[in-house]
Amino acid sequence: MTPAQANSHGNEPAAGLLPLAQFQQAVAALPLVSVDWVLTNPAGELLVGQRLNAPARGAWFTPGGRIRKGEALAVALCRVAQEELGTPPGLAATLVQRGRLMGAWDHFYPDAAFSPTVPTHYVNLPHWAALTADEVAALRLPLGEQHGEWLWMPLEEAALRVHGWVRAYVDWVRVR
Repeated sequence: MTPAQANSHGNEPAAGLLPLAQFQQAVAALPLVSVDWVLTNPAGELLVGQRLNAPARGAWFTPGGRIRKGEALAVALCRVAQEELGTPPGLAATLVQRGRLMGAWDHFYPDAAFSPTVPTHYVNLPHWAALTADEVAALRLPLGEQHGEWLWMPLEEAALRVHGWVRAYVDWVRVR
C-alpha cells in the first residue's frame, strides 16, 4: 500500500480510498476516473514529470491522479494540483477556475500500480491552463513519491518524448 492509500498507521485507507485488496479488485474490474493537469508556461513549454510508479513507469507524463469516492471534480483538481505540483491553495483554486476541460479520454495500460499483469483503464479528464511566470515560480514540484524529475518540455520535443497518451494532449494544445 502506498503512503497515499494508507493513514499514519499504515493499515487503514485514507479518506475516499479503498483498502488495498478492494482497490486491486476494483482496478481489475472497473475503469478508474482521473484528472491530469496539462500546463504550459509563457514560453509554450509543457510541464511533464518522469513517472516512478506503474502504470507508465519511467515515462514523461503530465501530473494527475485519481478522483476519490465522494470527491467533487473541482476538489479533486485542487487536491491534485497541491499534491502533484506543490501549488499553494490559492493558486490551486485559481487553476481550477481557469483550467479548461480538454474532454474525456480513455487511457489503457497493460499493468497496474500493484501488478505487472493486471491491466488498468482510466477515464481521464485533463484540464489545460497556460501559466503566468509568477504561477510557474509558485510551483514546488515535489520529487520522490510520484516523479523522479520534472521538465518544461518544448511541444515539438514533447511530441516525440512523452507517453503516447500525453502526445494526444500535445496535439490538442498545439491547435489552441
